[in-house]
Amino acid sequence: MLADGTNPIHRLLDDWRLPRHETRAQLTARLGPSPGGLSHRDMLALPEAIRLAGAFEPWTADGSDRIPPQFPIGRFSSVVWFEDDAHANLRRIAGDLATKLGPAPTGQHWNTLVAAWRAGTARISLIAWPPELQPSDLAIDAENRDPRLRTACHVHVETGYCLPLSSQERDWVAGFRPIRMAGSVGTERMAKAGTTAAYETELEYVRDPSGLVADRQGTMGLSADGQALIVVSNQLYVIPRASILRLDITRLTRAKGAGGSSLRAICRTQAPGTDGLSIQVAQSCDPDGMTALAEDLGAGLGCPVSIGPYHPDC
Repeated sequence: MLADGTNPIHRLLDDWRLPRHETRAQLTARLGPSPGGLSHRDMLALPEAIRLAGAFEPWTADGSDRIPPQFPIGRFSSVVWFEDDAHANLRRIAGDLATKLGPAPTGQHWNTLVAAWRAGTARISLIAWPPELQPSDLAIDAENRDPRLRTACHVHVETGYCLPLSSQERDWVAGFRPIRMAGSVGTERMAKAGTTAAYETELEYVRDPSGLVADRQGTMGLSADGQALIVVSNQLYVIPRASILRLDITRLTRAKGAGGSSLRAICRTQAPGTDGLSIQVAQSCDPDGMTALAEDLGAGLGCPVSIGPYHPDC
């Protein structure tokens, strides 16, 4: 993670007055939720931030009650429109950003136009859906309410915020021994821990790896003292045993899909809209491949294990 003040995306966000340091709880108390808007979801509108040229409405952040409120907002979004041409709208905002962040490759990805800038784990991305690349029978309610959305360019900001390791957590991570198992942690194509922004719902347990786990990517295990579960997948997860409510196994038998099993840790969270945060730990192509691992981990962590029934992988 780049030091604060040296990250060009962070400097630009500060120029835009996006509140990347104030906690979600503080902002919600000061501004209140903003139901509706373009998405018709609960959003947090940020009228004090400087709007982009062509923006429909103020910058927004997700107002979901499944996000823990004690952290700064890590993702912001805006929608811009200049003319009824998705290509032109994306080129226009990409050109504006290029004057501040340098050029970025733009192009077509499946049925979208995209561009992105990265600095550390911070990212600004653009996406537009040209009508000529969409199915002819596609109907989207939001576009019926505001036809500009058919050719608008969506701007997404990820600040890359996550907590640094505490001294105790650093000891846990430095000393944990990966468990050998008949399964996998993450996938070969997933991003490496510490290279992409964390999901806001997971901020209670994601930590900046600070170079500690480069040789243990795609592994998991218990800390040397047995007081924490460490998972190194697309993020570094450090989960104290006292925060784990239970381990859940989902089992799928071969049907249309190949079947398999997945193991998740259900963890305590301060998010008011959920009773527990689900964190992916490992998976197997065998419907029973996670059972022994979960039972061993449950015994080591002192937490219950829930083994789900078989379901067809449809």
